[in-house]
Amino acid sequence: AVVSTQSTGNLRTNLPKQLMTFRDLSYDKDIPTFLTHGQVMTYLERYSEKFSIGNLIEFNTPVTSVKPEPSSDPVKWVVSTSKGSRLFDAVAICTGRYDTPNIPQINGLNTYSGRYEHSKDYAAPESYQGQHVLIVGAHASGTDLLIDLCEHGVRADISHRKPEPKLGLPDGVVQYNEPVLFEGDLVYFKGDTKGHKFDVIIFATGYGTNLHYLDPDCLIKTDVLPRPLYKFAINPKYPTMAIFNQCVFIAPFPFCEYQALYFRKILLGEITLDSYENLLSEAWSLAERKPDLHLKYQYGLHLDQFTYNKDLAGLCGILLELENDMDALSQLYDSVGKDRAANPATYRNKEYEFDRESGMFNMTEDWNVL
Repeated sequence: AVVSTQSTGNLRTNLPKQLMTFRDLSYDKDIPTFLTHGQVMTYLERYSEKFSIGNLIEFNTPVTSVKPEPSSDPVKWVVSTSKGSRLFDAVAICTGRYDTPNIPQINGLNTYSGRYEHSKDYAAPESYQGQHVLIVGAHASGTDLLIDLCEHGVRADISHRKPEPKLGLPDGVVQYNEPVLFEGDLVYFKGDTKGHKFDVIIFATGYGTNLHYLDPDCLIKTDVLPRPLYKFAINPKYPTMAIFNQCVFIAPFPFCEYQALYFRKILLGEITLDSYENLLSEAWSLAERKPDLHLKYQYGLHLDQFTYNKDLAGLCGILLELENDMDALSQLYDSVGKDRAANPATYRNKEYEFDRESGMFNMTEDWNVL
């Protein structure tokens, strides 16, 4: 949910802190609803310290191969890294959907003489002073970068595929259609025969999942979307493998936590799974649930994530506390999402708190009207 992987003081999360919380640790009450990069990092470090997670991590150890050892029952896993190979009882792949920047293959981009980069490389608006910047992509990251640049005096425009102009952008921003051709140092947009020149182009065009190290014997397709996955996480052939956080349009922290709790129950033998054939059938149905959409959006959940989380919590025997009630969290997610779409420059100026009487999250302050 943090829109930049760089440590910048300007950008804040596009989800409220109540949707970025693990069950066993809360944020400090005096920090705002929408968090800075540093506040999220501090929270994760506190969580790591509380459960001594750092002692379990081998840093700077890239994985080169994951392969099942089918002679064991249940199957074990040969995991090869830069330091050698080891045998494990189970494998959880936790790299998520945001590890490999995606830059679309647009005609002429490989010979374009201008400067371009991915939003992952964005650090601070000061490095773009005096330049004309084009943002390609108008989802959360692209919109945030555009606003950040404009608020710091950088001339910036945006390109996107949306059928209507995006609302709530800074005054003076030009909204172009999607780029279809790069020629020399010029950019051509769909429906426009005139070439346009920019000093920098930033592609806020999302990420891909890089699971190249999974051996074909894992029986998981890794192009575009890892599949098949039972309940969006479990390898149906080998349930001692899980691939977490592959869904989009979700609140990642609680989502992966419930996936991890469910996987743990499977490994402990406390959950009995259906036959391989039934698991496989259900897993493939999840990868084909939206036939009118591109494959990469088949795991898009939106509000369905809360039904999913509640389902996994029930299977794990977890009694949800009021602040973790899925109806309340769903209402907050939906409310903030609508506000973000209508007011991308100001929606973070609001504070939300849980009201125990109503069982819902209410807005308690709006800095836009002070």
